[in-house]
Amino acid sequence: MMKKTVLIFYNKLSKKPKDDEADVIEQVNLVTEALTTLGYDVQYMQIDLNLKAAIRQLQAIKPDIIFNLAETIGNKGEFTFLANSVLNFTRIPYTGSPLIPMFHCSNKLLAKRELDRIGVSTPAGFTLKECSKLASDRKYIIKPIWEEGSLELDEDCVFMGSDQEFINKIVKKSHDHYFIEEYIEGREFNNSILYSEKGPEVLPLAEMTFKGYPEGKPKMMGYKSKWDEHSFEYSHTRRTFQLSKADEPLRNRMIEICKKCWNELGLKGYVRIDFRVTVDSEPLVIDINLNPCLSESGGFMAASKKKGLDFPRVVQRILEDALRK
Repeated sequence: MMKKTVLIFYNKLSKKPKDDEADVIEQVNLVTEALTTLGYDVQYMQIDLNLKAAIRQLQAIKPDIIFNLAETIGNKGEFTFLANSVLNFTRIPYTGSPLIPMFHCSNKLLAKRELDRIGVSTPAGFTLKECSKLASDRKYIIKPIWEEGSLELDEDCVFMGSDQEFINKIVKKSHDHYFIEEYIEGREFNNSILYSEKGPEVLPLAEMTFKGYPEGKPKMMGYKSKWDEHSFEYSHTRRTFQLSKADEPLRNRMIEICKKCWNELGLKGYVRIDFRVTVDSEPLVIDINLNPCLSESGGFMAASKKKGLDFPRVVQRILEDALRK
């Protein structure tokens, strides 16, 4: 029997990639190893902004299936969905979520509207034109609309609604690229979901803990805590899967929300949904990460290992969902 060919499809790196961009190469290597173990032939293709060339190349290769690892194009988050547009056009089966959910979830403001539509709670969001709506006694955070990997996101982005000097600065930013979200003081969870024959399986829930943070320092997963190994934030942030018995209602509620997002937003393959939990134990979705990072240190693979799933099995399940009609 002839082996099936899987094409690993990933973004061409910029000339001087930062760690968050270069991370895709580790993922390519890990997926290659898993696919080889599973008995597939593996080919590779990079994508850049020459979309016509990408389409021609895909049509010439004609793989049986495409493993989509394209995180951005040209290192710009607003081009992320273009990779899915190219794959969608070729009609070759590809892994991960389809084009429309990818477009909605790549844009954080659109994602909020989708969450509102399906009745899932998320922190209040505001465009830069809506600063007059900010409450003076509440904290907020300015976020990039399109970027992933916590790019441009750290504690300096947190401010009080009464801080008019800070607000006067941020309103000068591009209104098409930044928005404001209410900052939730509370716990943070990264919850991974993987396709199974019985429907979406929510893997062990991971809480991000912030050890030894000084009083007043925002406890958040920013760029430093994810990528800067020499920073205080990186060394004082820990992932734990040890939820207490008292957290069972919260755990069940987050699992329910994860499955609702998967089913009603049309998600596929593998997803990570991030939550902030209020002091009243209300879980609020702050991010929906489609095709999350598959590197060894990433949250998705940590949850998979906690479940007892080896990487080839994870990859096989992702492929199975891509081939499912």
